[in-house]
Amino acid sequence: MLTVLFILGALCSLNFAEIPIKVLNPETDGVVAGRFPNSFLLKLPDCSTYGNKFAELLYTELPSKETNTEPFTVPSCPVSQPGYLLTGLKNGTTYNMMYAIEKDTSKVLTDTTTTVIDYQQINSGLPARSGAMVVITVILSLAMVALVAGLIISVFSM
Repeated sequence: MLTVLFILGALCSLNFAEIPIKVLNPETDGVVAGRFPNSFLLKLPDCSTYGNKFAELLYTELPSKETNTEPFTVPSCPVSQPGYLLTGLKNGTTYNMMYAIEKDTSKVLTDTTTTVIDYQQINSGLPARSGAMVVITVILSLAMVALVAGLIISVFSM
């Protein structure tokens, strides 16, 4: 009887498996970044369980509730890529993401893309910098003229 319960428990847990999902972390996953202005680098589903299987990444933009699906095939082991790159997202926007492979699903992961300011809107700060550069350039030019004049005078005075 105990054996039957053990087998049923094992089968039940396999039928309702949960796929892990997370944005890759530079400190623990060996990537430069996991969040970008227009994309996420997500951990791939386990290749030993889901290798070569058709998978879908379901993601919803918040607060608009616009839903999209990214179909892909889970790579077989050994995996050469660090993760799945979800692209085409909006700058500074929050998304709900979830994997679905056959009957298995992941928890919903909520994360926000990084916010980047358009370079044309960045205040350069010190407008006097260009004036200071002109002054330095003039001083250096005068010093060079004085140096060259001194060399010419010393050559002709010999």
